[in-house]
Amino acid sequence: MLWYVPVAVRTITGYVAVPILLKPLVDRYAQAPLLLVQFAGCFALALVLAAALDQASLDWTIVAVGGLNGFAAYCYRRAIAMSLSRTALFAFWDDLLAMALSYVLLHEGQFLTIGIGLGMVASVGAVILSTVHGYRKQQAGKDEPGLIPKRLYVFAGVYSVVLGVGVFFMRYLGVKDTGLGTFLVNWYGGVVLAAGLLLLAVHEEGKAPAVFATIPGKDLLRVVGLSLLVLVTMSAAYMAYRLAPQTIVQPLFLVGEMIAPALIGLYVFAEREALDWQEQLYFAVGLLGGVLVALSFSGVL
Repeated sequence: MLWYVPVAVRTITGYVAVPILLKPLVDRYAQAPLLLVQFAGCFALALVLAAALDQASLDWTIVAVGGLNGFAAYCYRRAIAMSLSRTALFAFWDDLLAMALSYVLLHEGQFLTIGIGLGMVASVGAVILSTVHGYRKQQAGKDEPGLIPKRLYVFAGVYSVVLGVGVFFMRYLGVKDTGLGTFLVNWYGGVVLAAGLLLLAVHEEGKAPAVFATIPGKDLLRVVGLSLLVLVTMSAAYMAYRLAPQTIVQPLFLVGEMIAPALIGLYVFAEREALDWQEQLYFAVGLLGGVLVALSFSGVL
């Protein structure tokens, strides 16, 4: 399989389809029980896949890291419930942390070329400039209604750091050639355990409990579809990390994470009126940087 095929699949499912399905659910239901319902579905599907591939073995290390990332998923959902577009602009540290860990611990600097380096600088620079620009706009509009709560930054920050370590761990498992079924079933086993603990420990005011008996049929179908999409997204990401260095793959995911959810938040859920010219410029630079990384690694440039 060509390395950019799972990259494209993960970008489309993870950064376009999943946010569209997820946003209405996080606005309506408490996140801890919703997390349990959704990822229980992922675990069931992963167990079937692992059994089919004869890879249904227990690995407590993967379970533990999966559990931590289950908590990160809860933080992400709390953040996007406040603002999908703002979360996209602030949740980039996971990509940077994962690339740094791979660069240092897996010695992936050997894959860097001038083209890849320039593309990485453009991608990362665009994300950072977008973040600074968004922060300044928020500070300038302090007296305006609808300011983003400060706790969004806490949730997005925790999510980014924990997920960054988890993403690096996925690349590490890919280098070790751990089977896809083994990875998925242990990862989602850990996520389900974390969701169960969150359900017992966290109570959210003003949100409906997300249990099968209370979810309308339309939303239940949305949850089932979300479980399938999340499993496809994770599978594609893991395959990408097995086929290509993280220092190559991650800038592409970084650009997708910045642009796709932000545009969905702006134009699908109408969280604000429009992008200003600076944001349009940063998005364009980030996209061009990602294209430069991909073409340089593929030998086109």
